[in-house]
Amino acid sequence: MAISLIKSFKEIGFDVGFCKPISGINGWYQFNCIEESLKLGFLVGEDLIKLHEACESSNDLRVEGAIVSVVFPPDPVKIDFRVDYYSIHNPVIVRILNDHYYFPSSLNLLSEKIAKIVKKMIERFDAKEHNDFNELFENGLKIAKGCLEDIKHDIVIVESYSNVATPLDLLNYDFILTVMPCKAVIIKGDDFKMAVKLYSSRPSFITVERILEIVKAVKIFDIPPKRSIDTAMDIVSFLSSKTIKLF
Repeated sequence: MAISLIKSFKEIGFDVGFCKPISGINGWYQFNCIEESLKLGFLVGEDLIKLHEACESSNDLRVEGAIVSVVFPPDPVKIDFRVDYYSIHNPVIVRILNDHYYFPSSLNLLSEKIAKIVKKMIERFDAKEHNDFNELFENGLKIAKGCLEDIKHDIVIVESYSNVATPLDLLNYDFILTVMPCKAVIIKGDDFKMAVKLYSSRPSFITVERILEIVKAVKIFDIPPKRSIDTAMDIVSFLSSKTIKLF
């Protein structure tokens, strides 16, 4: 949907930019991202690449996506084949803008061949050892906010992650669009901000469902299977008549 919106806005003459402040990739299932990251010399997520290309962006990918972390599944032998451990995401490497960090405790759980790949990444990215992902993440949120404020276009599409209502502190979004199977829902930015404040002082932990429980939608669109472009065109037609700053 984000790519379809970018294309639809561009078709009617808008200068479109994007930001995905937080990205997480699974190095096993998205190994193409690892290969691309090694080529670029910095960690990059799959969505970042796709959105950057859709925008035909000249912005720095690291600014468009300030926080990127990668996880790898642990070696089953090292965890005594405890399948439930796979649901625990322990980042191995994280990038905060230009700096990379790795976590020895996660590295020690990897298989020999995966560990070899990760060590190659550590060397390529000049990653520093760290033991506290949460500390890095909290500091990274402040950096990511500054990066978003530096992205200047007619339209800036900000994509969240993992069903989180907003990836950053409450900013002056004009509209919020949440997408789910069958429907796309538009919420006024002010209503969205009010709803998040009611639930928590930490918006990066609130899910979309909690927000939809207490806000009134501005507009609801149907989404047909595999035809997000059709809905995107309807959404753009609706929004282009409004005052848009951030979306």
